[in-house]
Amino acid sequence: MSASKSIRLSSYSRITANAPPCRRMSIENAELTKVALNTFVTTKITFANMLADMCERLPGGDVDVVTSALGLDSRIGRKYLTGALGYGGPCFPRDNVALGFMARALDTEATLAEATDKMNRTLATRAVARLQPMLGPATTVAVLGLAFKPYSHVLEESQGVTVAKALAATGAQVVAYDPLVDHTVCREIGVHIAVADSAAAAVRQADIVVITTPDPAFHTLKAVDFLKPDGIMVVLDCWRILAAELAGQKGVNYIPLGRSTDDAANAARLVDLWSKPL
Repeated sequence: MSASKSIRLSSYSRITANAPPCRRMSIENAELTKVALNTFVTTKITFANMLADMCERLPGGDVDVVTSALGLDSRIGRKYLTGALGYGGPCFPRDNVALGFMARALDTEATLAEATDKMNRTLATRAVARLQPMLGPATTVAVLGLAFKPYSHVLEESQGVTVAKALAATGAQVVAYDPLVDHTVCREIGVHIAVADSAAAAVRQADIVVITTPDPAFHTLKAVDFLKPDGIMVVLDCWRILAAELAGQKGVNYIPLGRSTDDAANAARLVDLWSKPL
């Protein structure tokens, strides 16, 4: 490496935190590396989300058990391997699509990236579909989490926004809360929803609650917040953050995404599968 290149790499190291590794390369290789990095991460996220759907269909299935074991393998690692809703924000969806575009422009294919993007765009509406039999004009659904991730106000490509829109399209009444998203959200997403002042206030108005991000503000909710004097509260917990608080709680129909909630039916499915001739 020339002295000038070494000095430039040293300069990058001095102005960035945590001493990240630096590599010097052509602009073409740099662009492909940047887009490929985010695409690799989205592929890993979507793989975990695929496993979550499979775990729901197995007796005793639990995506956290499966992905925790997978993450012990040093070739895989635990980061970005939590089955839940899909990814969003300004970077991950954009770069995943960009890799596919680059491949086509180079007269080749990025089939894996395209499949990842396709699956990711179905997850929010699939979550709403499982609530469909419980929805109606008189139903109020609380959506906890509108930003694409905790500690953010960004709504771009947000799974929570997609959930809220899909729920509103069914005719249900939607009330939402996110710590960093204010009452102007309706103008930004083009759908009228009520915005509560706290997570507990949103829950109090609801018949159904959907938790779309693992924001710390939602971890503080207690079982008593979900108890209704005149019915059963349905809670679809996409990140399983309230499992310890709500699983088995009387008065709450707790649905943890990525875990079996009907072992008998799932066991019967396996019996039927294994009994069929090859």
